[in-house]
Amino acid sequence: MAERTVELAVDAEPELVPVVRNVAADLAIRMDLQLDTIADLRLAVDEACGLLLQRAATPTTLRVRFSFGDSSVTARAEIACRDGTSLPQDGFHWHVLTALVREVRSAHTTGAGGESLAVIELTVAD
Repeated sequence: MAERTVELAVDAEPELVPVVRNVAADLAIRMDLQLDTIADLRLAVDEACGLLLQRAATPTTLRVRFSFGDSSVTARAEIACRDGTSLPQDGFHWHVLTALVREVRSAHTTGAGGESLAVIELTVAD
């Protein structure tokens, strides 16, 4: 199967994170991934969104792009943030992320309007 993508943009509010989490799980279910992989993806997306929301400029939008192929899903979440400091990679959220996924990366980039963007990209696979 060729790689496909689904993009989602929601207001950066904790109440909308379950929408993102459920889209991730739905995609994994449609790919017929193992139940453990689906659960790991749901929780990892939840943790990534939680980390990003802590840094969010308000008001802003949480954008998530899911890319999926034969047996893996990559989620790239980004949010405009208050400052250009990097995301902490030594706390509980980061520990949970690294335990759940095959690969996780974070970065700060500059958006088209010159705003600071915090990015987390994670990949799960069967």
